[in-house]
Amino acid sequence: MKIAINTIPLLSKMTGIGNCIYNISKYLLETDIQNEYIYYYGYFSEHLQSSRVPEEDVREIKFNILKRSKPYIKKVPFLSEIIKKVIEDYNRIQSSKEKIDVYYEPNYIPTGIKSKKLVTTVHDFSFHHHPEWHPRDRISFFRKYFYERIGKSDLITTDSQFIKDEAADILNFSQDRIVVVPMGYETALFKRYSPAQIEAFKKEKGLPGKYILFVGSIEPRKNIEKLLTAYLQLPDVLKKEYKLVLVGFSGWRNKSIMELIQKMKEHVIFLGYLNVIELALIYNAATLFAYPSLYEGFGLPPLEAMACGAPVLVSKVASLPEVCGEAVQYCDPLDVYDIAENMQKLLENESLRNTLAEKSQEHIKKYTWDNAAHEMSIVFEHVKNM
Repeated sequence: MKIAINTIPLLSKMTGIGNCIYNISKYLLETDIQNEYIYYYGYFSEHLQSSRVPEEDVREIKFNILKRSKPYIKKVPFLSEIIKKVIEDYNRIQSSKEKIDVYYEPNYIPTGIKSKKLVTTVHDFSFHHHPEWHPRDRISFFRKYFYERIGKSDLITTDSQFIKDEAADILNFSQDRIVVVPMGYETALFKRYSPAQIEAFKKEKGLPGKYILFVGSIEPRKNIEKLLTAYLQLPDVLKKEYKLVLVGFSGWRNKSIMELIQKMKEHVIFLGYLNVIELALIYNAATLFAYPSLYEGFGLPPLEAMACGAPVLVSKVASLPEVCGEAVQYCDPLDVYDIAENMQKLLENESLRNTLAEKSQEHIKKYTWDNAAHEMSIVFEHVKNM
């Protein structure tokens, strides 16, 4: 089969979905030798490229041009819409020439690529349940295109059973048209590093000896305001011993959160975006990883933290109990005092932290990109025969 994957998100600085697209594409290319893969960057290419990895093939000039021009195009919404329409029309023609068997859209909304079969991944329904958590232009785009186009999918994949159930309900899809393909973590990167490497990294970043870590965009869904407030509830002796370190893009709709971070700068360190290697090291150095998110379709940061040996505190909501199992401590994300109580419990109990860290090492074994790619290749084979 010839399979086309939409890899446009790889043009931008990589966040959660971008890293997922990169990894599923990379491992499919490496492990699925039966099929031919091509990649869509606003044009079709045989080369898998990413802003995360320097391009090795200098012939791919178009990749560089599109990557560099994207920030300027995004500043002019009207121009952006025109360009999207032109590109979709162009690629409808081009994809007809490619004779694509399966078009895989890993990011919610299929484009105009023509193919015999269509598989789409829906990561979550936060845009449906809580539009107030997202930028207005994103919600406008989803309302305009998602519900209209998702029904054209022959199969939908989701990252968890929780989202599969939501997809069946919200989209009125039969269960047999939805397949769960759990995400994975990068085993070569997210692992335990040597004490010398960890200490060198902490020194480079000016990190304290002990800290609580959060990783994710600074946005409403991640519940950071309650995390910050819960941290303030900790006894002074713990706040003195453990700072709170936040890592991730500055995000959106976060004015009050950023103001609170600034007010708490004595105790809170906001590092912003880190690359994947830095991310692995900062997980390694953390005393505790706290992730009181209000809603997740999967929840990759807790798994990455587990892989790096950090004990994890997460919300007992949405997909997180399904994904994290018994290898973490749970809290109620709506209850500041419950978040604080569980943080304190973990910080004061080294034995509990060690137990969770040990459980994690066994739990994470099933969540690899090798497994995800294998499951996705089965999906492609299945949809071909539908």
